[in-house]
Amino acid sequence: MSFVLVYLFASVPIGYIVSNWLNKTDILKTGSKSSGAANVIANVGPLWGVLVGVIDLVCKGYLCTLFLHQLNLSELHLYFCVIALIIGHNWSAFLIFKGGRGVLTSIGVFCALELYIEVLILFALLAVIGRFLIYKDSGFWTLIAIICLPFLMIGFDRELNVFLTVMSILFIVILKRILSNSPSTVLSRFPYTLINRIIWDRDILNKEKWLEQQI
Repeated sequence: MSFVLVYLFASVPIGYIVSNWLNKTDILKTGSKSSGAANVIANVGPLWGVLVGVIDLVCKGYLCTLFLHQLNLSELHLYFCVIALIIGHNWSAFLIFKGGRGVLTSIGVFCALELYIEVLILFALLAVIGRFLIYKDSGFWTLIAIICLPFLMIGFDRELNVFLTVMSILFIVILKRILSNSPSTVLSRFPYTLINRIIWDRDILNKEKWLEQQI
């Protein structure tokens, strides 16, 4: 029962609610068609996008995971609850199983699992130095962070149960990149679309055209 409750909590589509109810924009039909903070920033506005991002990271990811820790659940029970948290955000029951990419919610979970050093290193090296000084594409640097995180955890000798939880979350995030909110289209222009989704987290190479599209 707890898995279902966590899934439903994470399924609350903050990005969709903010953009559709307050700004009259259907975020699922705009830009990347994701309900996540990045798409809200690009197509609704920075203020709304930051609000969505903070809620996804702090409330859905960090605070919810801390709350689950306080329930003194078994390691296995906690593992499935955390996985349900990410799945709920990515495939919302309230959006016909569409949703966000799960990146910020995952970061919130990682912080609750006390992976502060790993998160800070990846933020400093990839988000700041990489994105702002080398190549300005968050989708690409997110992929690099996903690849680097397991090695950092091994370097800091993290516990096996935490490592397996993080690896499962990273698998879900990659799966969402591949399937997006339109899984059937991954086979269109195969393997071009698949490669673009894995590397750039979008269907086409041109980021501006991708974010400006509407259906």
